[in-house]
Amino acid sequence: MTLIDLGDLSGPTTTEPTARRRPAGLRRRAAGRWWSIGLVTVAALVALAGAAPPGTRVHATVPAALGSELFLAEEYIFTITPAPRVTDGTQELAAYPRPTRATVAPRQLTALWRIPVPPGHRFYRVETVAGDGVLLAMVPPGNTGGDSQTVLLDVRTGQERWRTVGFGTPDPSGRVLLQTFGFEEPMTLRAVDLADGRELWSTTSPPGWLQHHWRDGVIDAIVLSTNAGDVDVLDATTGEVRHRLPRSAAHPSAYQQSSLVGDLVLVVSNSRVVTAYGIDGLVRRWQTTLPLAEQVTRCGELLCVQAGGGGTHVLDPATGALRWRTDVDAELLRVTGARGLAQLRGSPGRELVLLDSATGAVLTDYAAWASVASYEQEQELYGVHTIPEVGLVLARLDPAQAQPRRLDVLAGAAGGCQSRDGLIGCRRHDGGFGVWQLPE
Repeated sequence: MTLIDLGDLSGPTTTEPTARRRPAGLRRRAAGRWWSIGLVTVAALVALAGAAPPGTRVHATVPAALGSELFLAEEYIFTITPAPRVTDGTQELAAYPRPTRATVAPRQLTALWRIPVPPGHRFYRVETVAGDGVLLAMVPPGNTGGDSQTVLLDVRTGQERWRTVGFGTPDPSGRVLLQTFGFEEPMTLRAVDLADGRELWSTTSPPGWLQHHWRDGVIDAIVLSTNAGDVDVLDATTGEVRHRLPRSAAHPSAYQQSSLVGDLVLVVSNSRVVTAYGIDGLVRRWQTTLPLAEQVTRCGELLCVQAGGGGTHVLDPATGALRWRTDVDAELLRVTGARGLAQLRGSPGRELVLLDSATGAVLTDYAAWASVASYEQEQELYGVHTIPEVGLVLARLDPAQAQPRRLDVLAGAAGGCQSRDGLIGCRRHDGGFGVWQLPE
């Protein structure tokens, strides 16, 4: 099963920033020396590639107009693109076969089928599912009063099998969990059968947000955080409440929010106190107080707590002990005991830096390297760097390594890259998309 969930990640952007903001204390001279060596290496790589006979590889191009979106899947490639010769905003969903044969020149893929989709909708999930289906989950344009929708199509023909209200998330158990979005109104949570859309259960909850807890490859629980500050753990099979963590009666006015990381429900109270509960029984594991805390997320094997002003605290998930912190305004993508790979916030080019866990300072500025959008279950992190009139250099990123490990040159690629299921897809200079099989 293939998951494309653009709602949970930062969307791809171009790799060339128009303005670059560097953190204070950046060692420009050291970075310059590193880049001199790096650019010589890249130049040598390109020169060797031009001198050698052309080799074969698995790569392809996908035709697409401006404003199109690309979705990579295990066996298929999908695009959402403005429909030609219409002016009402109608879009098309097109399905393409995944390239599998190595060729010298990239093969241009031909659509297996095309179907119209509602104007203005955003497609946050395009996912192939068991039974030769493809699931579309979409939300309407803002302030239109419309409902989110989920549609199951036949992946071979594009023919619609069923359609229902709500934003859907499938799992291998053969069901789809749906939610309506209620920021000020109650939410409806439902489960339907994947095969025919038949409703399995339905319940209503106060407005808030939810996350799914996966166990043994399926969703076994739904963690609901209400706007009032309560936390409920629902059974994904029945919709019934297993456990409830009410807002503190002693401090009813204290601001509280929660997040789910692995088997931990992490509650931030009054923007200072972080408390971890096990999802089974909501039994308290640990509690720690920080100068300022906003949200807890996963960053590799550790926990990252965003602080006001752009700083980040890095905690041990087993004990809540502070491992290290940084004042750099950046999103930590992955951390180790010694270093952290981070993406500067507000950077148009998704600029990357390497942080020292001892001091929180910048060790290395990756300058023109930009991160490739990926998904939570992806084990590898990739970055790209532009070579004018050539394309993009692709590298593997690892905070344990002082430099990106160069893997490939993506000829004709311009930016907006994403990786999934052994493929990398990027916007091309000619306006379409390029797709390459990732090196081992």
